Amino acid sequence: MDTIDGLPLHPLVVHLVVVIVPLAALAVVVAALWPRARTWMGPMPLILALVGLIATPIASTAGENLEDRLGLSSPAVDEHTSAGDVVIVGSGCLFGAAALLYLIGLPLVAGRLRLSPSAVTTVDAAARVLAVAAAIAAVYLVFRAGDTGSRAVWGM
Repeated sequence: MDTIDGLPLHPLVVHLVVVIVPLAALAVVVAALWPRARTWMGPMPLILALVGLIATPIASTAGENLEDRLGLSSPAVDEHTSAGDVVIVGSGCLFGAAALLYLIGLPLVAGRLRLSPSAVTTVDAAARVLAVAAAIAAVYLVFRAGDTGSRAVWGM
C-alpha cells in the first residue's frame, strides 16, 4: 500500500517519525537523568521508542516506493535516501537504550541478574549514558533525514 486515500504514504508516516522519535528521545533522557521520573513514567519511554522503531522502516520503505513510482533521481533525492536509511539505526539504538534503562530499573530484573548492588549501580550508570547518547543520535539522524528531504522537495 503506497497511498492512503490518494495521498502518498511516505509523507504521512514521516510526520509520525518526526514527532515520535524526538518525543521518545526526550522521554528517555528525562528517565535517564531523573530517577523519580523514570519510576513515574514506567514503560512509556520504551513504548514511544518502540512506536518510533516500527514507524521508521515503514516510512523508509514508503519513501523508496514513492521514489520508484515517481521516477525520482537527483543528488538531493539520493542524499535524502541515504540519510533516511540510517534513521533505523538511531531508532533501534534509542529503543535498545530505553529497554535497558527500563529493565535495569525493575527490581525483579536487577535481582535476577545476581549482581552486587555496586554492579547494578554501574550498569545503571552505563545505561543512562547510553540512553542520552542514543537519544542525541536518534534526534540528529531524524533531523538530517528531514532536512535533506525538505531540500530535495523544495530545492532549498
